[in-house]
Amino acid sequence: MEKISTNDRRKLKRQSITYYMLVMDATANKTIGHLVDITSKGFMMDTQYEFPLNKVYRLRLDTTADVADKSFIEFIAMSKWAAPDAVELGLFDIGFQIIKIAPSDADIVNRIINKYGTRDSVIPE
Repeated sequence: MEKISTNDRRKLKRQSITYYMLVMDATANKTIGHLVDITSKGFMMDTQYEFPLNKVYRLRLDTTADVADKSFIEFIAMSKWAAPDAVELGLFDIGFQIIKIAPSDADIVNRIINKYGTRDSVIPE
């Protein structure tokens, strides 16, 4: 698995998410991991699965009534990096770049960041 330095893989600061949010493969309709941190351009999830790099996925993120008026958003994302989880054996951290998202769903991502993001654990550039 290729691990890319923080400086190389992101231009925006990610915010850790304090709410447990599941990430779904929308094509297979199955849970593939949970959201760890997010920006408007990408996110990291923890998962038990290995993901090939530079593969495009149609993903779904279930939402809550306090951030959206619908139960989920869907978007297209590409796997950009992967590494074994530093804390839990058997898990992987996977970084995704969001490559296509509806403007209204991008607004929901921003509300998720504002509602559930922790400002004290921002990863520096």
